[in-house]
Amino acid sequence: MMRSLRVLSRMLDYPQAALQTHADELVDALRSEAVFSGATTKALVHCMETLRDGDLYDLQAGFVDTFDRGRARSLYLFEHVHGESRDRGQAMVDLGTSYRTNGLRIDQRELPDYLPLFLEFLSTLPAQEANEWLQAVAELVAHLHARLCAKASPYAAVLAAVLELTGQSVDTTLANEAMDDDQPEALDAAWEEPLVEFGSPATGCAEANESAGARPLKITRGQRRM
Repeated sequence: MMRSLRVLSRMLDYPQAALQTHADELVDALRSEAVFSGATTKALVHCMETLRDGDLYDLQAGFVDTFDRGRARSLYLFEHVHGESRDRGQAMVDLGTSYRTNGLRIDQRELPDYLPLFLEFLSTLPAQEANEWLQAVAELVAHLHARLCAKASPYAAVLAAVLELTGQSVDTTLANEAMDDDQPEALDAAWEEPLVEFGSPATGCAEANESAGARPLKITRGQRRM
């Protein structure tokens, strides 16, 4: 599962020439680890081929259009939980501390709640602990997947794969109900989603993290700030 998480991280990141160059190797890694169902693997390969064969500038423009225009499809996890509230800052600190505690060093310019970076972090953990973190963000991933499906985005395959790792099936009703997140109503709807708590919930891991200065994350939605 660890290599597959790393591949998903690369696929979901801003498209770069290196991804196109090594696309076939990444597909081989997915197939050799074989953690996904046949249908999910097929969809991931199709997505990878789209990323490999597309014009890089078009792919980059499409990435920005998909993920950077409105909060509902943002790849920054805490945007879906805290928005622009001050609570987001402390949540960032807590997650960054968890990264450092587990040996992952990130560039100071990188925000720790960026989903591709979060998946890379999980790829460095033991499988059971990685699964606990995945379970904690499963609901956020499910809603993001639905919004990508509504946009007919090839990136929906990557989110479906993350959901499969959590053991959850794709909820088609979410896709049917997904709103166009470029509309003001979608921002309001995003703030009506259930409260979210996530982190590494296992007691033993939590105690170890606290002793090393990291705190398991408990995140609840803050008040919306205009």
